[in-house]
Amino acid sequence: MKKKKTKTTLMDSYKQYAEIGDMYTSRWRKLDLLIPSNFRMLCAILNVKPERILIDFMWKLSYSVIHGATEKQRKAGMKFFIACDFGQPAYAKEDIKKMFSELKSIRELTDTTQDMEDGNKELFWKNNHMYVEFWYKRWFEKNTRQDDLSVLEEY
Repeated sequence: MKKKKTKTTLMDSYKQYAEIGDMYTSRWRKLDLLIPSNFRMLCAILNVKPERILIDFMWKLSYSVIHGATEKQRKAGMKFFIACDFGQPAYAKEDIKKMFSELKSIRELTDTTQDMEDGNKELFWKNNHMYVEFWYKRWFEKNTRQDDLSVLEEY
């Protein structure tokens, strides 16, 4: 009796995570804001556009890889965010601090990828994209929020 040759096909079960899902990506957004006169005057005196301040604040606060920030700047932003009661009372201050801490950890891991080989980088980014989705869903549903996860599309 002759043995049949079997053909083996390798499948990448994580292929869907090669690129981050569109819902979880950074996006351009047009905002129409009323800028207080005192802030406008201060910006004019200091020669800094209000847009630059807002953009820097968002990127630095989010522990983004794109725009660098010092730990002192990020801590000041987090303290401001918490002092303004953003996200409260739905989340306790400790939970919000933990969210920022987890974003910091993701950033620190990302900073280690420069010297990785291509195959390892691809695996890292797939894992990172999976974790970003998990992170969002975990925090979104933590307090039994009734909205659908797709509410992210509005932000």
